Amino acid sequence: MNKAFVAYIMGGPHFIEELKVLDRSGADYVEIGIPFSDPVADGPIIKAAGERAIAAGMTLEVILNQLSAHRHELSTHLILMTYAHMIETYGEAAFMHKMDELQIYGVIIPDMPFEYIEQLKARYPKRKVKLISLVAMTASEDRMKAIAEKAEGFIYTVTMNQTTGQDGNFHPELKQRIQKLKTYTPLPVMAGFGIRDASQVQDIITVSDGVIIGSEIVKRFHETGKDETAAYLQNIRDVLNEASTT
Repeated sequence: MNKAFVAYIMGGPHFIEELKVLDRSGADYVEIGIPFSDPVADGPIIKAAGERAIAAGMTLEVILNQLSAHRHELSTHLILMTYAHMIETYGEAAFMHKMDELQIYGVIIPDMPFEYIEQLKARYPKRKVKLISLVAMTASEDRMKAIAEKAEGFIYTVTMNQTTGQDGNFHPELKQRIQKLKTYTPLPVMAGFGIRDASQVQDIITVSDGVIIGSEIVKRFHETGKDETAAYLQNIRDVLNEASTT
């Protein structure tokens, strides 16, 4: 099975350029973080990137307008990571319509509980955009099963009980829980939070269907620029491709 590369970037003033780098580097999906003043679970790297984006005047509307202008130049699946308040402010119906108009693959709403996500799905039964679920390590098995059975697109499994980008080890039950999730759903199960390098990718890809890398990519784009970041991305893609053939 093909091992998927899910990359995250902040919707900052250069996000379109970064998207193009990720597209060329073989990212299967790219999450675009919508900058928000009070984010959930963001570690210091992504939080700082969000603050820079807000200071630069980046908003949900600006990001959607830029995506509208450049969508035809991108082949990767696009995912927005945003918050319930921002969707409400934009207008829920208008937001959902815009997602389909822009051919956005999925939306992740980290501060919206599973039950509210299900209600949102029910209000827009004809939508094409997928509402992607997160499963935390703290979830009970019953809740994990309920989320998996209703999931769309893929399942985002959080690898540790920390914010994004933190140093630390994967949760000791992570691999076991990923394997359990896969018994509840035919959808791909991706692992994210704290994944930085090729050795971690090689480790977790033995059970997961793909990896989600965010803070490390955001950090590299900000500190080293596009060319060096592209080399890092290619290394991750190579590791995933090798795992796909074994």
